[in-house]
Formats: sequence, C-alpha cells, structure tokens
Amino acid sequence: MSDKKNLRKLLNLNFMEVLNSTESVGKYDLPYIAANILAYPDYIAMYSDLKEYNLTDRTCVAFYKYDSIFDGIHGLFNAIYYGVTELKNFYLERFKNVKYFIAPDYSLCGDINHIENLYRIFRARIVSIWLTLELKVTVIPNITYSDTKIFSNMLDGMEDCKVVAFSTKGIMHDKQALDLLKQALKYTVDNLKNLKTIIIYTTSIKDEYTYELFKYAADAGIKLIIPDNRLRNLHLTKKGGK
Repeated sequence: MSDKKNLRKLLNLNFMEVLNSTESVGKYDLPYIAANILAYPDYIAMYSDLKEYNLTDRTCVAFYKYDSIFDGIHGLFNAIYYGVTELKNFYLERFKNVKYFIAPDYSLCGDINHIENLYRIFRARIVSIWLTLELKVTVIPNITYSDTKIFSNMLDGMEDCKVVAFSTKGIMHDKQALDLLKQALKYTVDNLKNLKTIIIYTTSIKDEYTYELFKYAADAGIKLIIPDNRLRNLHLTKKGGK
C-alpha cells in the first residue's frame, strides 16, 4: 500500500477517492453530481426487495425505507468510509445487475442540527458517486429536505441535473408535509434550469392527484414519470384495478 493510501486509511479518509473524481460546490462543499437519462425507469424496487431488482429491463432500485434498513453499521456508506473491501464487494455483488438507482434517501429531520442534515446529503452524494463509478450505472438524484432552511443548500452541486426523483411516501394525508413538498418542488424547478424530468415514487393509485400535486413542474414543461412499485400495485389489486 502506498504511503498516501495508507495515510487515508489511518485517517478514515477512504472516501477521498470518490471525492477526487468530482468537484465540490457551494458554501458547504457538497460533491457535484449530474444526471441525464434517455430511457426512464418503469418500476421502482426497494433496497430490501432483492427479488425485484430485475423485475423489468428498466427497474430502478430505491432506498425509501427507514435508515436502519440500508444504513446500519454494515451499510454501504460505512463500507466506503472505512474502506472495508469485503463489504464493498458484498454490495458490488448485490447490485451487479442493477441498471438504475435513486440516490439513497438518508432521512433529514426538522428537529436535529442543520449540520447533520447537510452531512446526510453529503453521504447520499458519496454513495451515489461510488455506485456510478464502480457499477457504471445511472443514479438519479433524490430531492430530500426537512424544512425550508435546507432549500438553499440541498441543490448545491446538482446544477446540471436533467432528472431528479421525489417521493410522496407517507405524506399523502399530511397537509403540512404536502405543503412542504410543494415548496421543495417549486424551489427545485425554479433553480435547476436544466431539469427535464421528475421521477415520482408514490404508493397512491390516484395518478390524477399525484399529477395535481406536481402541477407546478408540469406547467414548467417538465415531464412527470410515475413508475410502478410493489405497494402501488398491491393497492391497485385491492381496488380491482389490476
């Protein structure tokens, strides 16, 4: 091992290999990412549902679960951060046939320190870039937020993105959360000038309601994509739609 790599190992700076592949942007030096795809996902599989990773030719793996499920001690970020070769190889094998990802959804919270929320965005960027470099796949940036305070930083480094993802999971009956989503959507549309497409993860079967929720983006000429997912299909089945 070279002296430089050994020093990174000693200082827990293994993730610098990921950072050195891009640049840092904004007040808090968030890693730069860019996303543009020609073929959009038609199904979203959850991280924990391995059997669904290749359900279709354009299945996308997402992390819309509690953080403890995908971000425990043996999670991918820690594998990168601590340079654990065996653990990184585990994830390379787990994801070897995946073509699309939505960036990890590290939960942002309104009642924790701002720096912790920023760090969770940072971690999502590190994992996204690592997946892109190691698997040569497309990782769709995920718009995540806790309150309006995070808006001024959450898009730093995403200036050239043409596609992003939003999730409505767990908030469709929460007026306050829906109002915040609309604010985050407006901020995203107004500030990502190259944005062409939004991928929406929702378990709702009422597409007209989802389209109305994202009307600001549609009115700006942005394409809205609502891929199938297991819970959404289950709800459709119960309603007799499928």
